[in-house]
Amino acid sequence: MNPKYSFHLLVCTALFAVSVGVGGCQMHDSGVTVDTLIADAGPTTESWDPVMHISENGLPRLVLRAGYMARYETPDSTYLVLSAVEDGKDRVRVDIFDTEGDSSATVFSNRILYFERARRFVARGNVIVNAKDDRHLFAEHLDWSQKTARVSTPGYVTLKTPTQVLNGFEFDADEQLYDFRMKRVSGTLESENE
Repeated sequence: MNPKYSFHLLVCTALFAVSVGVGGCQMHDSGVTVDTLIADAGPTTESWDPVMHISENGLPRLVLRAGYMARYETPDSTYLVLSAVEDGKDRVRVDIFDTEGDSSATVFSNRILYFERARRFVARGNVIVNAKDDRHLFAEHLDWSQKTARVSTPGYVTLKTPTQVLNGFEFDADEQLYDFRMKRVSGTLESENE
Protein backbone atom coordinates (compact mmCIF):
# COMPACT_ATOMS: atom_id res chain seq x y z
CA MET A 1 0.00 0.00 0.00
CA ASN A 2 1.18 3.50 -0.81
CA PRO A 3 2.52 5.21 2.40
CA LYS A 4 0.86 8.49 1.41
CA TYR A 5 -2.50 6.74 0.97
CA SER A 6 -2.01 4.86 4.28
CA PHE A 7 -1.36 8.12 6.14
CA HIS A 8 -4.45 9.71 4.54
CA LEU A 9 -6.59 6.67 5.54
CA LEU A 10 -5.28 6.85 9.12
CA VAL A 11 -6.10 10.59 9.38
CA CYS A 12 -9.58 10.06 7.95
CA THR A 13 -10.25 7.19 10.38
CA ALA A 14 -9.06 9.31 13.32
CA LEU A 15 -11.26 12.25 12.27
CA PHE A 16 -14.27 9.94 11.89
CA ALA A 17 -13.68 8.45 15.38
CA VAL A 18 -13.38 11.93 16.91
CA SER A 19 -16.53 13.16 15.20
CA VAL A 20 -18.49 10.09 16.34
CA GLY A 21 -17.06 10.39 19.85
CA VAL A 22 -17.95 14.08 20.11
CA GLY A 23 -21.40 13.50 18.66
CA GLY A 24 -21.99 10.60 21.05
CA CYS A 25 -21.06 12.60 24.18
CA GLN A 26 -23.90 15.04 24.15
CA MET A 27 -25.57 16.05 27.41
CA HIS A 28 -29.12 14.87 27.86
CA ASP A 29 -31.67 15.44 30.61
CA SER A 30 -32.38 12.20 32.47
CA GLY A 31 -35.11 13.72 34.61
CA VAL A 32 -33.30 12.67 37.80
CA THR A 33 -32.79 15.50 40.25
CA VAL A 34 -32.14 15.72 43.99
CA ASP A 35 -35.87 16.38 44.47
CA THR A 36 -36.89 13.25 42.54
CA LEU A 37 -34.38 11.15 44.48
CA ILE A 38 -35.74 12.45 47.80
CA ALA A 39 -39.30 11.80 46.64
CA ASP A 40 -38.39 8.24 45.58
CA ALA A 41 -36.68 7.60 48.93
CA GLY A 42 -39.75 8.66 50.92
CA PRO A 43 -42.27 6.26 52.40
CA THR A 44 -45.08 4.86 50.28
CA THR A 45 -47.49 5.21 53.22
CA GLU A 46 -47.44 6.79 56.66
CA SER A 47 -49.63 6.26 59.70
CA TRP A 48 -49.93 7.76 63.17
CA ASP A 49 -50.81 5.65 66.24
CA PRO A 50 -50.97 2.42 64.20
CA VAL A 51 -51.69 -1.02 65.63
CA MET A 52 -50.56 -3.74 63.25
CA HIS A 53 -51.50 -7.42 63.70
CA ILE A 54 -49.45 -10.17 62.08
CA SER A 55 -50.72 -13.74 62.23
CA GLU A 56 -49.33 -17.13 61.29
CA ASN A 57 -51.54 -20.15 60.56
CA GLY A 58 -54.57 -18.23 61.82
CA LEU A 59 -52.98 -17.42 65.19
CA PRO A 60 -51.54 -14.09 66.36
CA ARG A 61 -47.76 -13.83 66.00
CA LEU A 62 -47.03 -10.10 66.47
CA VAL A 63 -48.90 -6.97 67.47
CA LEU A 64 -46.92 -3.80 66.73
CA ARG A 65 -47.89 -0.43 68.25
CA ALA A 66 -46.15 2.88 67.68
CA GLY A 67 -46.69 6.61 67.59
CA TYR A 68 -45.65 6.68 63.91
CA MET A 69 -45.19 4.11 61.15
CA ALA A 70 -43.80 4.52 57.63
CA ARG A 71 -43.84 1.82 54.96
CA TYR A 72 -41.06 1.72 52.36
CA GLU A 73 -41.13 -0.35 49.19
CA THR A 74 -38.01 -0.97 47.14
CA PRO A 75 -37.49 -3.43 44.29
CA ASP A 76 -35.85 -5.93 46.63
CA SER A 77 -37.65 -5.39 49.97
CA THR A 78 -40.61 -3.94 51.81
CA TYR A 79 -40.10 -2.74 55.35
CA LEU A 80 -41.76 -0.70 58.07
CA VAL A 81 -40.14 1.92 60.30
CA LEU A 82 -41.93 2.31 63.61
CA SER A 83 -41.00 5.05 66.07
CA ALA A 84 -42.29 7.48 68.65
CA VAL A 85 -43.77 10.78 67.56
CA GLU A 86 -41.74 12.59 70.24
CA ASP A 87 -38.43 11.47 71.74
CA GLY A 88 -38.94 9.75 75.07
CA LYS A 89 -42.69 9.30 74.58
CA ASP A 90 -44.85 6.60 73.05
CA ARG A 91 -42.14 3.97 72.73
CA VAL A 92 -42.69 1.26 70.16
CA ARG A 93 -44.27 -1.87 71.63
CA VAL A 94 -44.25 -5.32 70.08
CA ASP A 95 -46.21 -8.18 71.63
CA ILE A 96 -44.81 -11.53 70.48
CA PHE A 97 -46.96 -14.68 70.57
CA ASP A 98 -45.66 -18.24 70.36
CA THR A 99 -46.75 -20.77 67.72
CA GLU A 100 -49.78 -21.74 69.86
CA GLY A 101 -50.92 -18.10 70.03
CA ASP A 102 -49.94 -17.60 73.69
CA SER A 103 -48.13 -14.48 74.85
CA SER A 104 -44.39 -15.07 74.61
CA ALA A 105 -42.72 -11.69 75.25
CA THR A 106 -43.18 -7.94 74.97
CA VAL A 107 -40.49 -5.72 73.43
CA PHE A 108 -40.21 -1.97 74.00
CA SER A 109 -37.86 0.14 71.89
CA ASN A 110 -37.29 3.65 70.57
CA ARG A 111 -37.40 2.42 66.97
CA ILE A 112 -38.16 -0.80 65.14
CA LEU A 113 -37.61 -1.80 61.54
CA TYR A 114 -39.84 -4.69 60.43
CA PHE A 115 -38.79 -6.51 57.25
CA GLU A 116 -41.90 -8.13 55.76
CA ARG A 117 -40.33 -10.63 53.37
CA ALA A 118 -37.77 -11.88 55.91
CA ARG A 119 -40.39 -11.79 58.72
CA ARG A 120 -38.02 -10.25 61.23
CA PHE A 121 -37.58 -7.01 63.09
CA VAL A 122 -34.64 -5.01 64.37
CA ALA A 123 -35.20 -2.99 67.55
CA ARG A 124 -32.85 -0.10 68.34
CA GLY A 125 -32.50 2.27 71.26
CA ASN A 126 -33.16 1.39 74.89
CA VAL A 127 -34.58 -2.07 74.12
CA ILE A 128 -36.39 -3.88 76.92
CA VAL A 129 -37.77 -7.41 76.57
CA ASN A 130 -40.21 -8.66 79.21
CA ALA A 131 -40.80 -12.42 78.99
CA LYS A 132 -42.70 -14.97 81.07
CA ASP A 133 -41.65 -15.86 84.61
CA ASP A 134 -40.17 -12.44 85.40
CA ARG A 135 -37.37 -12.65 82.81
CA HIS A 136 -36.07 -9.34 81.36
CA LEU A 137 -33.47 -8.38 78.78
CA PHE A 138 -31.92 -4.91 78.36
CA ALA A 139 -29.92 -3.92 75.26
CA GLU A 140 -29.43 -1.18 72.69
CA HIS A 141 -30.01 -3.46 69.69
CA LEU A 142 -32.10 -6.60 69.26
CA ASP A 143 -32.92 -8.78 66.24
CA TRP A 144 -35.98 -11.06 66.26
CA SER A 145 -36.77 -13.69 63.62
CA GLN A 146 -40.24 -15.11 63.11
CA LYS A 147 -38.80 -18.11 61.25
CA THR A 148 -36.45 -19.18 64.07
CA ALA A 149 -38.45 -17.73 67.01
CA ARG A 150 -35.15 -16.41 68.43
CA VAL A 151 -33.77 -13.06 69.54
CA SER A 152 -30.16 -11.98 69.25
CA THR A 153 -27.90 -8.99 69.65
CA PRO A 154 -24.23 -8.50 68.76
CA GLY A 155 -23.62 -5.96 71.50
CA TYR A 156 -23.81 -5.71 75.27
CA VAL A 157 -26.88 -7.09 77.12
CA THR A 158 -28.15 -7.55 80.66
CA LEU A 159 -30.41 -10.51 81.41
CA LYS A 160 -32.35 -10.46 84.68
CA THR A 161 -34.25 -13.46 86.05
CA PRO A 162 -35.54 -14.20 89.56
CA THR A 163 -32.25 -15.99 90.36
CA GLN A 164 -29.59 -14.22 88.29
CA VAL A 165 -28.34 -11.02 86.72
CA LEU A 166 -26.01 -11.70 83.81
CA ASN A 167 -24.12 -9.28 81.56
CA GLY A 168 -22.44 -10.23 78.32
CA PHE A 169 -22.11 -9.89 74.57
CA GLU A 170 -23.39 -11.66 71.43
CA PHE A 171 -26.61 -12.81 73.06
CA ASP A 172 -28.80 -15.42 71.34
CA ALA A 173 -31.96 -16.88 72.92
CA ASP A 174 -35.43 -18.24 72.38
CA GLU A 175 -38.29 -15.72 72.66
CA GLN A 176 -38.97 -16.63 76.30
CA LEU A 177 -35.28 -16.02 77.22
CA TYR A 178 -34.79 -19.53 78.64
CA ASP A 179 -32.48 -21.23 76.14
CA PHE A 180 -29.71 -18.66 75.71
CA ARG A 181 -26.03 -18.21 74.90
CA MET A 182 -23.78 -15.21 75.35
CA LYS A 183 -20.07 -14.47 75.40
CA ARG A 184 -17.85 -12.74 78.00
CA VAL A 185 -20.41 -13.33 80.74
CA SER A 186 -20.28 -11.76 84.18
CA GLY A 187 -22.95 -11.44 86.82
CA THR A 188 -24.50 -12.74 90.00
CA LEU A 189 -26.43 -15.90 90.81
CA GLU A 190 -28.75 -16.32 93.76
CA SER A 191 -29.34 -19.65 95.41
CA GLU A 192 -32.88 -20.94 95.00
CA ASN A 193 -32.79 -22.04 98.67
CA GLU A 194 -32.57 -18.47 99.98
